[in-house]
Amino acid sequence: MSIVAATIAILLAVIGFRAAAWWRETAAAETFAPANGRFVETALGRIHVSIWGAENAKTVVMTHGMAAWGGLWQETAEALQAAEYSVIAVDMPPFGFSDRQDRDFSRSRQAQRLKALETALDLSGYFLVGHSYGGGIALEMALLHPENVKALVLVAPVIGLEPESVSDSVPEQPGMVKELLDSDVIAEALVSLSITNPLATSFLTRQFMYRKDALTQRHVDILQQPMPIVGNTSQMVSWLRQFLAGDPDAVSQRRKIVSKAQVPVSLIWGEKDMVTPITQGETLAGVLKVTRFSRLQDVGHMPQLEAPEEFSETLVMMLNELAASGGAAMRGPRLRPTLPVLR
Repeated sequence: MSIVAATIAILLAVIGFRAAAWWRETAAAETFAPANGRFVETALGRIHVSIWGAENAKTVVMTHGMAAWGGLWQETAEALQAAEYSVIAVDMPPFGFSDRQDRDFSRSRQAQRLKALETALDLSGYFLVGHSYGGGIALEMALLHPENVKALVLVAPVIGLEPESVSDSVPEQPGMVKELLDSDVIAEALVSLSITNPLATSFLTRQFMYRKDALTQRHVDILQQPMPIVGNTSQMVSWLRQFLAGDPDAVSQRRKIVSKAQVPVSLIWGEKDMVTPITQGETLAGVLKVTRFSRLQDVGHMPQLEAPEEFSETLVMMLNELAASGGAAMRGPRLRPTLPVLR
């Protein structure tokens, strides 16, 4: 095949994937939202949550990683429910089923959304658990609004702490991906080939895992559930641009502020994590002076999928310890898990 023919074939494939995304992304969020989901009206728009457990139980609010949503916490949430915890797994836009219209997906804005959800549900004395991308959001929330957070558990969080000294900093170089994302056409083509491409879900997710065989078709189905939402690809482009640019307003990147966290913090980390290597956890543990740092052997960046039983046991143990340590009185959210999804 000649270079010209190969180039034409690649271009046609790219156009085809972008066209497929346009054709696929026609549904309202309510169409594919889960049965245990609820849309909560907040001051910053509708936020979708998935709920497990009885009302008035000890409450755990959970944030997810990149390209995931609250439903991916299912195995962990069921284990927490069996341990008499109530779980509220939040969809952080543009992932999942929460409103995405304002297109501000910065970490500081996401923390504001969590605060708005806390206010709308009248949450107090709850545990906050954040994984990966959602770990940065959870830490930001706990630093800015600690008054109602009983304790924080971070699971291989993406934080991006500032260098300890100026001499440790590395000047940022313009990356090829950032340059390509400057073009809407190219950016949407790249995202439709990857993040929002159902054919790539399994392959891309496994790149974040050490135990790659642990990914099941059920996990893939959950990840793909929000893909038909209107505007999904273009919204992912907005998120990716902001994620790569970073958030200069995020206080969770500032060592002095992080070191003064007012809530107890525990860490869970896979020792084989290649996305956020455990050395980052060791650094963060020193800055935060964590209550407990649990290392999971032969586990990568997604312990809740790679070793669900071990991870759940570790998390329940941490929460029980944190609950026994005292603090603000806990009460459940003013919602009923058995309510139908609000349309």
